[in-house]
Amino acid sequence: MEIRSFSEERAIPKVIEDTRTIEGYAVVFEKESRMIFDWWRGKKFVEVIKRGAVTNDDLKKWDIKALAEHDRSRLLARSYNGKGSLTLTVDDYGVKYRFEAPNTVEGDNAVELIKRGDLFGSSFSYTTDEGKNIVYTKRSDGSLLREVTKLDRMYDVSVVADPAYFGTDVTVRNLDGLLDEPPQDESYKKEAEDLRSLIN
Repeated sequence: MEIRSFSEERAIPKVIEDTRTIEGYAVVFEKESRMIFDWWRGKKFVEVIKRGAVTNDDLKKWDIKALAEHDRSRLLARSYNGKGSLTLTVDDYGVKYRFEAPNTVEGDNAVELIKRGDLFGSSFSYTTDEGKNIVYTKRSDGSLLREVTKLDRMYDVSVVADPAYFGTDVTVRNLDGLLDEPPQDESYKKEAEDLRSLIN
């Protein structure tokens, strides 16, 4: 599972005035990220999510949660096969999310922290088949451009306090369960430890 974040103006989560409605763009199409380092493959690249990588039909087939900081215990809304408390739509700009913050501690916190500007990024987690849906191109400056042409699945959209960490510095994978599996060799252990130290 990979996580990407955005903090440009339209991606910044907003609370609609005098309501508890939160909206923003979790995915932004055709915009270059900063340099990302993938520990697992030893690659540095700039990534672009291509227009068409996600469609409205895709969103009707997936179970997608709105979370705070990608923490599954901090649920804010949910779209299950296109229905539920989370509304997701694809337009020319990207994937827009919208939901009414729940009357829970997490919902109250999200509203307050977004209004204060403490949560100022939007993020999403996804998986894709690198062999089928990713195109690498070497650019004139020697860097790699990684174009994602299709997402196989989106898992969550999140409001985040530190979008630069997830989106520009490192590919973060879902470590729940992964680090509990028996390591297959010493290099696997080292990679897991390095990634864990970066996340912490």
